[in-house]
Amino acid sequence: MRRGEVWTLRDDAYASKARPVVVVQSDDVAGFGSVVLCLFTSFDSSGVPTRVPVKPSGGNGLAKPSYVMTDKIVTVDKQLLGKRVGILGEEDMAEVSRQLIAVLGLGQG
Repeated sequence: MRRGEVWTLRDDAYASKARPVVVVQSDDVAGFGSVVLCLFTSFDSSGVPTRVPVKPSGGNGLAKPSYVMTDKIVTVDKQLLGKRVGILGEEDMAEVSRQLIAVLGLGQG
């Protein structure tokens, strides 16, 4: 499991239905039993600056236009993940990183 990979998350307390997620934790901590993710939504979130738009592609495995909800960060047991469906492109992942910095207030002291 590597940063930027898109997986399916089974429905549970974190998600009302099975949905795609993106791994946002550093590859340096991949050995733990849990993984830090951001959820995707297909709801039009174009007015929400912390939501990163992602167009479907063969590379990312998404079926429809979606948004990474960087304001919805979850840590789950790896056993709750289904299958790997793809990986985000460099530009999309760079924007996810920028929004995570904003959401978490990193660099604010």
